[in-house]
Amino acid sequence: MKNRWFITFISILPLACALVVLQSCGGEGGPVTGGGGGGGLPSPTAQFLALLPEDQAGSAYVGSEACVNGTCHGGGARGDGLVYEHWQQTKHFTANVGCERCHGPGSTHALNPTKTNILTFPKLASAAVCGQCHGPIFDQWNFSKHSKLVASPVDSMITGPASTRSSRCASCHSGLFRAQIVEGGVDVATLTDDVIRQLGRDTKDLVPHVATCATCHNPHSLTGNLTDTGEDVQLRHKTYNEDTTAVAPGTNAASFTTMDHICAQCHNGRGTNPSDTALTSGTSRPSMHDSNQYNMLLGLGGVVAGGPVTPANTAHASIPGQCSKCHMPDSTHAFTVSYDKSCSPCHTVADAAARVRSTKDDMVNLLFALRTRMEDWALARFGNRDFWDYSSLIDAEYGSGSAPAQSNVPIEVKRARHNYYFVVRDSSYGVHNGPYGRHLVTIGNVNMDAVSAPARGTNPRLKLSLAEKLEILQRDRTRAGQSELTAEDQ
Repeated sequence: MKNRWFITFISILPLACALVVLQSCGGEGGPVTGGGGGGGLPSPTAQFLALLPEDQAGSAYVGSEACVNGTCHGGGARGDGLVYEHWQQTKHFTANVGCERCHGPGSTHALNPTKTNILTFPKLASAAVCGQCHGPIFDQWNFSKHSKLVASPVDSMITGPASTRSSRCASCHSGLFRAQIVEGGVDVATLTDDVIRQLGRDTKDLVPHVATCATCHNPHSLTGNLTDTGEDVQLRHKTYNEDTTAVAPGTNAASFTTMDHICAQCHNGRGTNPSDTALTSGTSRPSMHDSNQYNMLLGLGGVVAGGPVTPANTAHASIPGQCSKCHMPDSTHAFTVSYDKSCSPCHTVADAAARVRSTKDDMVNLLFALRTRMEDWALARFGNRDFWDYSSLIDAEYGSGSAPAQSNVPIEVKRARHNYYFVVRDSSYGVHNGPYGRHLVTIGNVNMDAVSAPARGTNPRLKLSLAEKLEILQRDRTRAGQSELTAEDQ
């Protein structure tokens, strides 16, 4: 029944990208002549027209009112809810951006609405739909990592049964999957293997992006989730949220992506758990994902007991907009930090640049020093300096069966390596929350003291250049990520 509902859901719920503040036409593909550009709007782009289904060719523009005739999309029998009425409340309505602007000309569809002769899911999730009007924003997004496809997690949906491969990877690695499935309230665990694999193919072949416009923005409705400047741009989730319930240590990975935060819904540590019980039972790979940025920002998920007390987070955690304040200055959708805009008014450009450089350099040195202590301990304990690490990471380097039993690794070392990977996998090297990152390294060293690891500063490898140290840390991060691709569950 759930799968039948899901197929119906796909067939009737179109996704139309909705960035609210209209800008000039343009974007990749360029404007072309043709209909759909009434009311002073630019003409449809070649990229958009290429998305239209073949049986939509020859259709004419009939106006948005035709979409509610016969009670189709205005709360009638087809079950689309009050799509038309909700659209009338948005800025798209006042700017004359109607249904056909995103779905293409609708005369043929209006005559026979049971046929797929209108642009709908999954191609409708393409950012090119929004790029017709939001050209500059489309170009910024196209520059960002959100526009790329991380193929491996999507491949895991296609190359094996859901019972043995994690299908929840796509909840964040496929914007198409998130907007259509997760935001629709469907638990991927209820989907059949065939449906999951088909979604994987659609994601990879038709809309190959990590996140498109409709991943973050509701196509048809105001949401009440305001930006840091108080605008309703139809965001699906809040830009500010200090309720860490959904990303708290120990949270079940099955529900981690429901975090009500537009960035933290994906940029969280997947329920990473720093308790001794979890560290003892989870020894195959680090329990946090590469996306634990929100956890780091809020100061949540590392081992903190047993050392000096420090504040969990800084002013960065409480500024309006949180992540978007720094990564989306002036609503820039390239998601890159700009010292002159992102850090204002708290820091000057020079001050911000100096603080970032100093924080990163300091953190790289601290992390590498902790790593060498764990190496030296492993060399003395097992005769191999790499045996401090998680079992799957050792196996990837040295071959299965060569590593010692994880039961021979003391809890103190497990605490230290958890904190090491927690900071490394955040990948900001202290910028998101420097005091918390430094505290986690301090706690790591306190625990290494407890197992009589060689004193800090004695390993000759500490004389490596900063670039060489960073390369080793990044290699650890890459190996940790690769270890997840074959895991049965996240």
